[in-house]
Amino acid sequence: MFSTETIAALAVGVALAVLIPVIAVIMFKKKNPDSWLPSVFIGASTFIVFALILEQILHTVMIPILKDNIIIYSVYGALAAGVFEETGRFVAYKTLMKKHYTTKNAVLMGLGHGGIEAIIALGVTLAMLLVLAVMSNSIGIDKVLEMTASGNPGTAEALKNPLETQLEGLTEYNFVSCALGVYERIVAMILHTCMSVFVYKAVTQKGKIWLYPTAILLHALFDFPAALYQTNVITSISVIYIIMTVFTAIIAGAAVLMAKKMPDNGEKQR
Repeated sequence: MFSTETIAALAVGVALAVLIPVIAVIMFKKKNPDSWLPSVFIGASTFIVFALILEQILHTVMIPILKDNIIIYSVYGALAAGVFEETGRFVAYKTLMKKHYTTKNAVLMGLGHGGIEAIIALGVTLAMLLVLAVMSNSIGIDKVLEMTASGNPGTAEALKNPLETQLEGLTEYNFVSCALGVYERIVAMILHTCMSVFVYKAVTQKGKIWLYPTAILLHALFDFPAALYQTNVITSISVIYIIMTVFTAIIAGAAVLMAKKMPDNGEKQR
């Protein structure tokens, strides 16, 4: 049985994962009415196409090859995220956003990119776990297994241990877990917004194309500690959050300075 706190924390997590990106976009648009709202959806689409589709195709080939070498595997994972997501932004600026070059639109694009990631990575995941927890409380784990396996005994048996392990870990989910997950997504949204500005300046400022590979490298550096945590090289989640926060704060400062020193009326990159 799952506690009321676990159920409530999961529900709150789902709500915040959706509401925070939406509220961020609404507030920014309200403050900047001249910004181009479709930038949000272009950013979201860029994430889906380049990170959830194209990057995953490469992973199916590379992960089985690299999984036994923890460091190389971690480096690959971080670099792949940087290359695909920043290249996605670059392509979007060169095509769909070509007639809408402003820093404000770049920010909206970043909010769309980071926002849809928050909704999918946190919101959808927690929503699935919430349904699983509620169903387990209502009809029992065995019945959930039977429904999941569509009545196939062999499939049910194969799913039993993974599902029980997942549910066992889920019993420890609480409001602290919810807060940490939401905080991580907020920081990631800020980073995506900054990277969107970096790549925008690479595209629109003459002689600043080097900002594109810089964005790839910075994105990879942001993801690398998390990759090391997933492979148990780093075992403290607190260390990950500290690194992530400090790194993003520095990048945010750099993005603000860049926006001020490279105005939108700068000569466009050919």
